[in-house]
Amino acid sequence: SHPQHLRGPVVGREQLLGSESHPPPSLCMRSLLLLVALLSVSRASAFFVPTVGATTTSLRKSCSASAVCTTMSSPPTLFDMPVSNNGARCRLIIYKKGLSTTEDIQIKSPADLGGLKSPEYFAVNPQGLMPCLVTEEGPIPESDTIARYLLDRFESKSPSFRPSTLAGRTKSEIITRLHDIYIAGNQQCMYKLVPPFGKFPMRHQQMDELRKQILVVDTHVDPKGPYIAGEEVSLADATLFPTLIFAQYMLPKFEPEGSKWDQKAVFGANLSRWFEWVRANDDSFSKVYTEITSALKAWDEGGRWDTILGAGNRDTDPATIFDKIIGKEIPSDIVFEDEHCLVFKDVSPQAPTHLLVIPKKRLGLTRLRHATEDHKGILGHMMATVAAVVKEQKLDSYRLVVNDGEAAGQTVFHLHMHILSGRPLTWPPG
Repeated sequence: SHPQHLRGPVVGREQLLGSESHPPPSLCMRSLLLLVALLSVSRASAFFVPTVGATTTSLRKSCSASAVCTTMSSPPTLFDMPVSNNGARCRLIIYKKGLSTTEDIQIKSPADLGGLKSPEYFAVNPQGLMPCLVTEEGPIPESDTIARYLLDRFESKSPSFRPSTLAGRTKSEIITRLHDIYIAGNQQCMYKLVPPFGKFPMRHQQMDELRKQILVVDTHVDPKGPYIAGEEVSLADATLFPTLIFAQYMLPKFEPEGSKWDQKAVFGANLSRWFEWVRANDDSFSKVYTEITSALKAWDEGGRWDTILGAGNRDTDPATIFDKIIGKEIPSDIVFEDEHCLVFKDVSPQAPTHLLVIPKKRLGLTRLRHATEDHKGILGHMMATVAAVVKEQKLDSYRLVVNDGEAAGQTVFHLHMHILSGRPLTWPPG
């Protein structure tokens, strides 16, 4: 059958054969009406069938390449791994609804198709990401779409993940949306090896944003609970819980030396209360917690964070006089300051204009030779700062110097650039 809007005018039995209030039309008129009806259906079919055919052809190509196409008699297949927090929202729905992982839905690793970057998996999800659900209708990417598909397909099985009140449903949608845009979009800083980190060039910038957005979500959590939107479990619970497992496991790795992880301060009172309650009192949430933490421990054992700046790779060198200048513990003649850099006059000038440009966070940059991929953002920012300062100071020509090591003249081991101007500067220097 065709959708109603594609069928054309509906010609009923009364219209063709007449009714008690209208005498039957002539045989010629009957034939004409029947012809009009058939032509309308024919035109609808001509429009509709090619669309279905194109979709079918596309799916056949995808299924042929991946060899995972399901049929009406086989369950959908969720390609996912325990370490995926986004995929975990789908697994949580599966567990909470009590779906059979043999009859209702199958869960397989992308490795079964050769891995996320294999041609076979790209045929299923061109983004090369997980999770991805393969159904008889074709592949479905993106965890939120998959989660809503599961809730629709298995609507008859409780719970619905849809609160019974408008306030609860609204709260659930707000939290889910905030998570997907502002939290999941900023989670890379906790585990990605090198920049960029979303729109941020520096890891600590994205981490500050992540922490801020977690506290924003805390303001939307139902204070009475026990679930995040009130008395009933919702899609927001399934969405946020796995990501907070990530945060609880990873963020303490970036705490400053000597600091103690304070979950209530990072998550907020309401979010922290909810997180601990569902972990302890809901078996499905507890199962997902175990899955994810076990996978993250395997990452740990493999040295995942050993080289990440701020986690395994920490700045352990002693503080310098520059730290006191940054902290305003000792005075300095500052000519420029922003969130990342400080520019001040050298107390022992070697030219009429002699300025020092330093990063506020040293991040292991005692010397330029210690720069890594993680430092590209701050190094670029320092160079842009130099350009802005020399323009503001109206310096027509200047020399920019970086001394790296004692033999090169470095006396303070906190990366800094010298801006020299106001006198002839010969070459070679020395």
